[in-house]
Amino acid sequence: MKHLLLGLGMAMFGVMTAQAAAARVWTDSQGRKVEAAFVKLDGDTVYIQLANGTVFPLPLARLSPADQEAARTLTPAENANALLSVPTNASVAQAAAKIDQLVEIGLQKGNIKLAEQARKKALEDQKSGVKPKPHVAVPPNPLMTDEQFVRRVYLDIAGRIPNFDEATAFLKDASAEKRAKLIDTLLASDGYASHLYNYFAEMLRIKEGLETADYVTGTPYIQWMKDQIKANTTWDKMVYDMITADGKAWNNGATGYLLRDSGMRLDNLAVTLTVFLGTDVACAQCHDHPFANWTQRQFYEMASFFGATSTYMGNRDFPNGDPTKHLAEEADRIMQSNGLDPKIHGEIVRDVMGANKVVIKDVPENRIRLPHDYKYKDGKPNEPVAPKLIMWSEKDKKNPSYDVVNSGGRKGRKDDGAANTENLRESFARWMTHPANPRFSMTIANRMWAHAFGLALTPSVRSMDHPEEAYNPELLLHLSNEMVRVKFNLKEFLRILYNTKTYQREATTTALAMGEPYYFQGPVLRRMSAEQAWDSYMTLVMGSPDSVKNQGADLYGRSLDMNLATVDVKTVLLKANAVRDISKKLNANVMTGGLAMAGSDDSMMEGKVLRYGKMKLMRASELEQPAPDGHFLRDFGQSDRMLIDGGAKEGSVPQVLMMMNGPTQAMLTSKDSLIFRNMEKVSSPADKVEAMFLSILNRRPTLREKDIAKKQLSAHGEDGYSNMIWALINTREFSFIQ
Repeated sequence: MKHLLLGLGMAMFGVMTAQAAAARVWTDSQGRKVEAAFVKLDGDTVYIQLANGTVFPLPLARLSPADQEAARTLTPAENANALLSVPTNASVAQAAAKIDQLVEIGLQKGNIKLAEQARKKALEDQKSGVKPKPHVAVPPNPLMTDEQFVRRVYLDIAGRIPNFDEATAFLKDASAEKRAKLIDTLLASDGYASHLYNYFAEMLRIKEGLETADYVTGTPYIQWMKDQIKANTTWDKMVYDMITADGKAWNNGATGYLLRDSGMRLDNLAVTLTVFLGTDVACAQCHDHPFANWTQRQFYEMASFFGATSTYMGNRDFPNGDPTKHLAEEADRIMQSNGLDPKIHGEIVRDVMGANKVVIKDVPENRIRLPHDYKYKDGKPNEPVAPKLIMWSEKDKKNPSYDVVNSGGRKGRKDDGAANTENLRESFARWMTHPANPRFSMTIANRMWAHAFGLALTPSVRSMDHPEEAYNPELLLHLSNEMVRVKFNLKEFLRILYNTKTYQREATTTALAMGEPYYFQGPVLRRMSAEQAWDSYMTLVMGSPDSVKNQGADLYGRSLDMNLATVDVKTVLLKANAVRDISKKLNANVMTGGLAMAGSDDSMMEGKVLRYGKMKLMRASELEQPAPDGHFLRDFGQSDRMLIDGGAKEGSVPQVLMMMNGPTQAMLTSKDSLIFRNMEKVSSPADKVEAMFLSILNRRPTLREKDIAKKQLSAHGEDGYSNMIWALINTREFSFIQ
């Protein structure tokens, strides 16, 4: 008897428990059989359990007609949900195997759909007299080699290629657990925090320049975000803290999220809904959404949760009125008496005081009103709007996430939650980040999947209004549940993804047709982000680029802060002088020197920033956010941080010109570069070429490549090494994550 499960080729995921129900023999459409108990029918997937407790999902369409009918009529096992879930204390290997299983079943379903489409096409071709093409099923991609793995996992977790020593150490390691160990090592590294910060910076549009007041920058927000990632703060807490943050930017970095859109409540809400809940409804600010079930009134009802939040202190926010005018006048008199022109030096005094008026706080009045041109029958123009949460379906009425709105405010008292202006943002944040929220866990799970695999489970991570239409709906739902199971611990969630066989398969290199689903036979081939490319260059230059950090946030905050309600003019002048000296203090940490100093073990170099020409040799996450126009990062796709996920990965003419003639090319091919110093560790030309390949492509050269290298060195001598370095860095293999 042929065994049905042998034909399916699925990965086992076992929950050793009692048999779900009486066993029966199941037959697939090809006549293969297996004895198993019925667990449940979920959509078009049948779950069965073998005698050893292993639970398998099967596409309903793969069963015989009689068994399809049986699956529709059999009663689900009483413990069906427990059998199908991942145990709370599941190991990484168990959780990864469950994902592999769901990917496999999705691939099977995809092949069924493709076969049906091919059958219909063949019938059409026959009628037209065209010779039909044979249908080819999509198999899982082959498992990747160690050379492919070490390069991809460094790029995906640490945001850079491995250096020469890291690559050779991994390739020489013969242990069976070396991949899992490397994943653990990289997740614990500074590189993980740097790379994930870069992703969040594009997602959240993080930038240093905020359009609030002079000297109020996004620097504290940037540092706060990095610290949260490094501390592995859970995603739900990070988001809750951003939504509920109070105070000044330099005292509470989490305020940066709301200050990023200071004075633009509606725009900030649109960003919040898109980024955290996968609901792109920005157009509902102006009219009922034409494609989603969102009305303009519903949008304003959600915005009302932020209607009692102020980001700037006015005259009535001070006990005795705004003191800045008389403080500025007194400062002018003091400066004039000391021979200073107030017109020149008084501006910084006013700017420093103005910066201290940028404060996030709750106010007694909810200022959200319907727009003056509101045209729908459910409200009148300029009418106050009470806060009300959106529901995606009737089932949400019983969803426990909606109960938290009435569960009490910051002071711990029972109150009417959303109706109390002091508690509005807290109510919204408790609802949004609740484990039972129908969208919160699914959105971040889908984003982290895209972060690891290069493609989300939905056509867009920003619009998930129809999760049932995902490429693999069962997998998307499972990942959402997994995010809740690991309590929004992003590092643990990613650890599971990187340990799957699905992730460790070769990348799909064929172009994906627009609108066609992808079944994740492996990750997709994708170009490095601008930050990955830059950080990989920094690795080639410095070896380990994580030691240098931007320390500007603390200096800035200490220099600026004051209490305007009690401050005296002398302190204001001292603060203004301190702020004027900030740039001098920051530049004291910048060194100048050649490439020979990069990657040095000299303890005097620790924490110092080197330059090559006008370029600071630091990781992308430590440079100006975003980098200025004309910088390598901007030319290679880093966005101006105006749009959500605004970074680009397409090639361009400026990129070609920069690689041909720019300073990065000169830096990497210089005889003082770390690549050459690694090559100097060996003597023979063949070994130097191997060191070059291991440094740049993280693999050894092929016999053909060795022959080409030999000819290059014969023709150009020592200059041949620089030519080969330049050529390797400009290959598709270097620029793409395989």
